[in-house]
Amino acid sequence: MLLLLLAVLSVAAAAATSRPHPLDPLSPAEITAVRAAVLASPLVPARPLAFHYVGLDEPDKPDVLAYAYGGGTARRRARRRPLQRRALVIARARGQSHELRVEVASNGSSAAAAAAVRSHTVHRGAGFPTLTLEEQFAAVALPPAYPPFVDSVRRRGVDMADVLCAVFPVGWFGDAGAPRRVAKMLCFVAGATANFYARPIEGVTMVVDLDRMAIVGYRDRVAYPVPKAEGTDYRTGKAGPPLAGPQPAPGVVVQPEGRGFHIDGNIVRYAIGLAKENATNVALYYHWKQEKMMCSISLL
Repeated sequence: MLLLLLAVLSVAAAAATSRPHPLDPLSPAEITAVRAAVLASPLVPARPLAFHYVGLDEPDKPDVLAYAYGGGTARRRARRRPLQRRALVIARARGQSHELRVEVASNGSSAAAAAAVRSHTVHRGAGFPTLTLEEQFAAVALPPAYPPFVDSVRRRGVDMADVLCAVFPVGWFGDAGAPRRVAKMLCFVAGATANFYARPIEGVTMVVDLDRMAIVGYRDRVAYPVPKAEGTDYRTGKAGPPLAGPQPAPGVVVQPEGRGFHIDGNIVRYAIGLAKENATNVALYYHWKQEKMMCSISLL
């Protein structure tokens, strides 16, 4: 049996396929408009301003259900005024996390949209925004220029050109005082293998302050030897025994009557077939899908 994971979002059958659904993700034009509105807003004058999240601020479920399954004729449902689209923005500037809600208006064209900031708060609770790619690139550039780390690499007999580092969140452990947005750095040796995770530089602990973009904690407690590169490459043609044995024959999946799912924009529709004794489950599944009005994962 083939395992197939499909995300299903149910909408009113009578609604026209060209009509946007309230849970449709923001379009590129809407995201561009949201970014411009936030940068132009006087609510967050600090710069530089880093965007950590821009996504749909989902409307309340009763509103979505009323919009998608409300009464009236098919023509009335098709002409129903769309729900107001809003975006949730999480941005960071000068050590503060900002949460903004932005109203988005579209004229029906995918190439144009307008937006306006409607609310703004500074997050003062636990937790920080996710790491951005720009932050990670800036952080991994710090260790090669940090003298204690350069010395640690030299003592292990490793060429710095073969070293690469990765950034990992450190979590929160109940530390007293003002929380800092810090990350843990783990470094590895690539060299002659693509499986650099098998060659960690063990014993080294590095902490980076992401707001200051500086290494604020360093400890080299023990210089373990770095594993050799031989026998660590998992790529086809590079792996040795027991992974270099006979290869399995390729499998072929055939659907004589065509595919069993249909993709319409952001919606995936498919039919689920169960044995007769499970017919009640089918009814319950569709009832649950219609009432909850949310994404579900089905295992076929």
